[in-house]
Amino acid sequence: MSQTTQLVNTDKSTPQVPAQVIALDPRSAEPTPGNRKHLRILQLSDLLSRHLDIAQIIEAFMAEIAEGVNYCGYRFSCSDINATVEHGVIEGFNANYRLKIQNRMLGELTLFKLSSFNSRELCELEDLLCSLIYPIKNALMYQIALKSAYRDPLTGLNNRLAMEMNLPREIDLAKRHSQAMAVLVMDLDGFKAINDGHGHDVGDQVLREVADVISQVVRNTDLVFRYGGDEFVCGLAQTDIHGAIDVSERIRSSIDNLELSACGVNGQVQISIGITLVRHGDTFMSTFKRADKALYQAKLNGKNQIIIC
Repeated sequence: MSQTTQLVNTDKSTPQVPAQVIALDPRSAEPTPGNRKHLRILQLSDLLSRHLDIAQIIEAFMAEIAEGVNYCGYRFSCSDINATVEHGVIEGFNANYRLKIQNRMLGELTLFKLSSFNSRELCELEDLLCSLIYPIKNALMYQIALKSAYRDPLTGLNNRLAMEMNLPREIDLAKRHSQAMAVLVMDLDGFKAINDGHGHDVGDQVLREVADVISQVVRNTDLVFRYGGDEFVCGLAQTDIHGAIDVSERIRSSIDNLELSACGVNGQVQISIGITLVRHGDTFMSTFKRADKALYQAKLNGKNQIIIC
């Protein structure tokens, strides 16, 4: 069985003519003796299929074709997982290929060269590109499934599993480099009344609104997690106590002023926040428990406030 895949070559030194390339299915019958090209493609596809990391697949492929295709750099990009792999000199003449299978875009690979690619190089490249199709497809499916496992489907934030994987690593990095880091544990005030009075559909919409507010306040480099229910956690790298208080107050005031009439709620939702800084000798658990203790104190003190521990 074979899969026809369109790889559009846009080498700026040649006319931009789409090229049809046959991507050989690794499940197909054994190649006939002497069909070395067919055999090489299947062997390369098998080699690449041993990886589920996009960068490793691209790097292995580029290393394999280096003998027959002279290039000074390359770039691969995939919008499905927002990934880009670059290496070498990204300038000069280029040969660009869009990889597709069954009307699904897998990504775009561009090779760069300081002089134009010759026809022998382009033929060699296009013969071997089909070996990328199934390994890239499998890796994409794996990466998408992996991301889904660490994503809260309701709010789009990272979930508790992602927190337990990533936050301990960030805390260790902060300690290793003697950098300030703050951890915030947050819990909504009055959320149970919204669920009880308006139903869980409305409650879900409120959670999405709150998640959006938190995401807009923090930096792109900060970590935000939905810990569970109406509880959220933030890891603020390279942030001292003054920065942590500033971020917490902006979150608190933004949620306090959140307009919920569009969600069908007459009233408001508020949030209590516990803050702690990572200390020398801290573990993830000791840091988290300290922030959670501060949150508990904020609840006892009347809610809708920030407590530092």
